[in-house]
Amino acid sequence: MKIVQFMASAKYVGAERSFVELSNELAKKHEVYALVVPGCEYKERFKNVTLIELHHKSRYSPLLYLEIARILRKIGPDVVHAHSAKATQILFRLWKWMRFPFVATKRNSERKSRSVRVFDKVPIAVGVSKEVVASIHNPNRYLVYNGIEPISVHEQKEPVFTMIAIGILQPRKGFLELIESVADMPFDYHLWIVGEGEQQKELEANIEALGLQGKVKLLGKREDVPNLMARAHLQIINSKREGLSRVLIEGIFYSDVVISTEVAGSTELLPKELLFKDAKEKIRDVYENYERYKELFATLKERYQPLLRLDRVAKEYESIYEKARNV
Repeated sequence: MKIVQFMASAKYVGAERSFVELSNELAKKHEVYALVVPGCEYKERFKNVTLIELHHKSRYSPLLYLEIARILRKIGPDVVHAHSAKATQILFRLWKWMRFPFVATKRNSERKSRSVRVFDKVPIAVGVSKEVVASIHNPNRYLVYNGIEPISVHEQKEPVFTMIAIGILQPRKGFLELIESVADMPFDYHLWIVGEGEQQKELEANIEALGLQGKVKLLGKREDVPNLMARAHLQIINSKREGLSRVLIEGIFYSDVVISTEVAGSTELLPKELLFKDAKEKIRDVYENYERYKELFATLKERYQPLLRLDRVAKEYESIYEKARNV
């Protein structure tokens, strides 16, 4: 099967990681082409995939649509797969007059903006969690969780109770509130925040203002996240909104305990004992009852790890691609 994958963002964070990894997994059996925008940060991460870097980027430029149309005519794909809203908008405009087999993946449960309502109109839409699927008003909609190809980790636990939170440093991830939640914890701890982004200076100032320089560390962008998860005792997702957090999936493979705010994906995969409204209260409870939480999470890992493996995800998409060819 000739498969074109398209992602219209250049940064390399959760959605883009899933885009690259799915492309690589599908390339083990199929002829895969990855369309990426100028300035793409992850060009070197594809394996056995034909990379095509576009010359145009703006969705408002006719030249972008002409460029993609020429590429699709040359390849003659069996299916074209758009990842996230911007890529879906671009390909939907082309599809209206080119009519290629078309699949689009939606990664959050938002419905208010015009950009995300495009998933209601595409031939086949995929949501990454039940809540995301419920936000799509399309008769041809499917649920496919994101997945990963797990690696082996052998890191020992930190000597001090260590918490980790991972994501782009933006307000929607709730890192500022998390720092404030741990400010006066009645036990010794470290908090690692992994990621980079626009909120870095604000977080640094907050850490200094609270006198937490010895406890809270901004580790920046890291390539060893699985090992950091394995070294920490507790992973915290303090997001204000998600579709299905990639770091939740990674945590199910690498962390001993994950707790989360009540966001999409987390409410679906985690029992109520691992969800919280008050981070401070929940962190204290996990610390005081750590072995009980660890046992609870071990049961969840056993249940979900087989469902969240990348090879299973690729097989589900293969089945959807076959449907797309007949829509």
